[in-house]
Amino acid sequence: MYSMTGYASKLFELDYYTVEIDIKSLNSKFLDLRFRLPYSLEYLENRLRKLLKKHVQRGKVDIFFKLTANEQLELKTIKSMIDKYYGIIKKIQDESNAQFQVSLSEIFSMRTLINPYEDMMYEEIPEDKIEEIFLDTVQAFQESRHVEGENTKKEILSYLEVISTSLDQIFAVYPPIVEKYKAQLKEKIQELIGNKIDETRIMIEVGIFANKVDISEELSRIEGHIKKMTALIHSDEAYGRELDFIIQELNREINTIGSKVPEYCVSEEVVNMKSCLEKIKEQVRNIE
Repeated sequence: MYSMTGYASKLFELDYYTVEIDIKSLNSKFLDLRFRLPYSLEYLENRLRKLLKKHVQRGKVDIFFKLTANEQLELKTIKSMIDKYYGIIKKIQDESNAQFQVSLSEIFSMRTLINPYEDMMYEEIPEDKIEEIFLDTVQAFQESRHVEGENTKKEILSYLEVISTSLDQIFAVYPPIVEKYKAQLKEKIQELIGNKIDETRIMIEVGIFANKVDISEELSRIEGHIKKMTALIHSDEAYGRELDFIIQELNREINTIGSKVPEYCVSEEVVNMKSCLEKIKEQVRNIE
């Protein structure tokens, strides 16, 4: 099981750069990938997006790349910049027959006039290398989602177990309810008319009551839904949306039981099941 929330951060030392990659995700009904790439790597976004889609199916995922040049590249860039701008100044001097002194700080200030410094400080990183370190970070990201997902799985299964226990309790107390109604009906009639009891009429009334409070189908469907949820949770598929649907069905069946059988012993278990179902619902919102 994978959670929709996860986080991974990796630092890689390359020839000219330190590359930091952060991936973090939050809940979302759909897949929303948002890349923040340095200008020099923006052309790779579609390629990286396709790679990530093979691993993530739902969630709002933010991906951050940060490139930091090492000293070697800084020195190389500064030297290239000085050579370039000093050459421009020398050419101006030769063409205008004017001689003037230019300080190093003035040469540095020219970088904002002609070319951005960041554009000059650039050494291409092989695409395969970017893909390799990105997938390394994705693997760590998946591991964090899996750890959280497994914790969520344990919680959901524990709540399903509680619901199953409540279901067993209802199975146990439900049959005597009809007999209890029959006895109460007889007692009320005796209070009103004495011993002149029409057994046929009583059986008709009891039959109507039994049909009215019959919850065998609801109990059976709840059992089926629990088995389905348990099987899904133990599978390797992305099933968050399907669990959402099953929870809606479970809620409907539990509410029906509560309205059909207002006995305290049943109502108590209905409240217990609904409470567990709400907790499961909260957990399922975070499942991929």
